[in-house]
Amino acid sequence: MRARVTHALLFLAPLACFQDIDVNISGAETMTTTATDTLSGGASDTSSETSSSSTTATTTTTTTTTDTTTTDTTTTTEPTTTTEPTCPGAAECTPGAVEDQGLCAGCGVIRRRCGEDCTWGAPACEFDLNSCAYWFLPEGASEWKRFPVDPGATFAPTEPVIAAIGLTPQQRVYAFTKTQYHVFATGAFAWVTSGPRSDLFPQLGDDELFHASAIATEPPNSIVTIVAGQTAYSYTYHGQDSLFNFDAVTPCCGEDWQGPNAPPNPFSAVRDSYARLGDPEGWIDGDPESLCGLNDPTPVYAYSAAIGDGSVYPQDIGHCFDFYSPVPFAQFPPFSYPGAPPNELIGGAAWLDGLYIFRGE
Repeated sequence: MRARVTHALLFLAPLACFQDIDVNISGAETMTTTATDTLSGGASDTSSETSSSSTTATTTTTTTTTDTTTTDTTTTTEPTTTTEPTCPGAAECTPGAVEDQGLCAGCGVIRRRCGEDCTWGAPACEFDLNSCAYWFLPEGASEWKRFPVDPGATFAPTEPVIAAIGLTPQQRVYAFTKTQYHVFATGAFAWVTSGPRSDLFPQLGDDELFHASAIATEPPNSIVTIVAGQTAYSYTYHGQDSLFNFDAVTPCCGEDWQGPNAPPNPFSAVRDSYARLGDPEGWIDGDPESLCGLNDPTPVYAYSAAIGDGSVYPQDIGHCFDFYSPVPFAQFPPFSYPGAPPNELIGGAAWLDGLYIFRGE
């Protein structure tokens, strides 16, 4: 166990993978990149972007809902031949018609289909990726909201999200695909801009992106850590200037990630992570004094949660940077709530005014 480290010293420089080792890059190159955004269609930040759920034909149903809420019924007809259907009795529907009746578990839609006998089949939960673009658990809530793909969202990701960072003071999420970044304004629930990843983080080059996280210890600035290739890249987002400043690069990920409670692999074993100041929700099953060998009862200053396949790995931030015991995915409190995203579809994770999960693969 290591002695307590004061917060003032801990965050003088961003540290690789939130580890408690010193980083001293003499003559390190300092670079800044500017991030700007505008709402799609020229709307202001106070306008809301509507999420849409599309069926197999051209009719769409607008919805922002939890998995347990029934959406408006939408009926469409799949292409058929010009031959008039022969129905044995009174026709309930046109053969080939599809009716969506609401959302179900995972990325499912409750759907029924009209058979050749002109009657509706039994409703069934069908997998439909278009029914889930991202999930949102508002702060203090115990039920997730699920948002479908909006085909009209110009700046939305069109590929699976690999990682995300949340800039809490700016109420912005940066979601990353393989080569692109996409900026999401949480107040408007709108994708507001996008561009090549290299425009913001040229130091990453072509390195494969694994996970990222951000935490605002000194608002309006945020410490940003990106793990790509075999390396941890440290940045500071300067809120007043809307700049990502490159601070340091170190091999990933330090002695804390080699302990018995750490993810078995700092790269492939982590889908993404998020960081949170404090623990007002009480999601961390442990305390810093026991974890870090402190003398006095000490509240959680901050934590990060690395989301893996089957487990979540909570890590202390601010005291000793050790990992708490891993928690089975479905038992980590937010993922035990109704409407939670499936583990296998978690791509990016970010905490701002709640927990955001963006669909990956």
